[in-house]
Amino acid sequence: MKKGKWAGLVLVLAVILIAGSYIFFKDNQPQKAELSGLLGGEKIGLFESQDFQKHMDRKFALRMNYRKAGSFAMVKETAQNKNEASYDYLFPASQLAAQYYKKLGGSSLQEDIIFNSPIVLYSRKPVVDALKKQGIVTDRNAILYVNMEKLATLIADGTSWAKIGLPQLYGNIFVDTTDPKASNSGNIFLGLLANALNGNKVVTGESLPAVLPKIMAIYQQIGNMQTSSSDMFSQFLKLGMGSYPIIAGYENQILELSKTDPQVFDQIKEEVLILYPEPTVWSSHVYIALSKNGQRGLEALKDPETQKMAWKNHGFRTIVSGTADPKEFPVKGLPSTIDQVMPMPDIDVMLRLMRAIDQ
Repeated sequence: MKKGKWAGLVLVLAVILIAGSYIFFKDNQPQKAELSGLLGGEKIGLFESQDFQKHMDRKFALRMNYRKAGSFAMVKETAQNKNEASYDYLFPASQLAAQYYKKLGGSSLQEDIIFNSPIVLYSRKPVVDALKKQGIVTDRNAILYVNMEKLATLIADGTSWAKIGLPQLYGNIFVDTTDPKASNSGNIFLGLLANALNGNKVVTGESLPAVLPKIMAIYQQIGNMQTSSSDMFSQFLKLGMGSYPIIAGYENQILELSKTDPQVFDQIKEEVLILYPEPTVWSSHVYIALSKNGQRGLEALKDPETQKMAWKNHGFRTIVSGTADPKEFPVKGLPSTIDQVMPMPDIDVMLRLMRAIDQ
């Protein structure tokens, strides 16, 4: 066969191979999809970041759209309205919220824990110094720990800020939280406070009657509460110690702030302190897939690159980097591991607590 014919045959084969490869890879690329879901406010920073959005699009052909909602509010709305078909996913910040969703008759295709973040307290130096003098806050290896049983006793006894040396603060000692009936961080603190009032033992159906009157008395003194953890943290930073002496939130909130808004962080880094309750409770962020595309979102969030991004840029402790070096953040007083953790009361006990504070 002449060289020209060989060259022509090779060219034809090359074209066929290229065309076949294009068709193969085109057919095997995931179809682009836009997901609709309900998202806890503490994860908005991740979902709004360009790195996350580009990664979702490039590797998984997904766009994760969302509407902000409190963890308990989102599962209650979806399950009671039977509108699972309206969303591809729910992404609350708690296993209790996922259990509540099932208890209300909600259905899903798949669910899994994606991120973890311990519940912490945020305060400012004058408050922390006063609590140290009371033996409630201790400094161990430059990490601040809160004795929850002692703090709960001060709260339940109606102790004023003035009595512990802070006359410039109005009213009695309390930890401001989001609304426990709508938002996970407030709900977890409610459970943590109930456990502390029960001698740091998990409240059960049998021990609840002894704890309920104290919890009701505490929460009856509180006015309107925020329904979003991100809004609560923002108000804490903006309004200062007089409005919010102590709040409950997620560890990742200040870690994320140090990376996503370093100028603001530089302004508050010497003033705002992070405190770890002893014991504390993990907030486990559970992704609930409601559709086939929602399941694709679940796999994308479990991707090792996504998990690293969630830790390094947004402070979520993940499967991949749950014990990563806290020196990656310019935040003082971070432990490498969270050791003293206790379970929450079960969902039935928590529902009784939530009903009690609503009376």
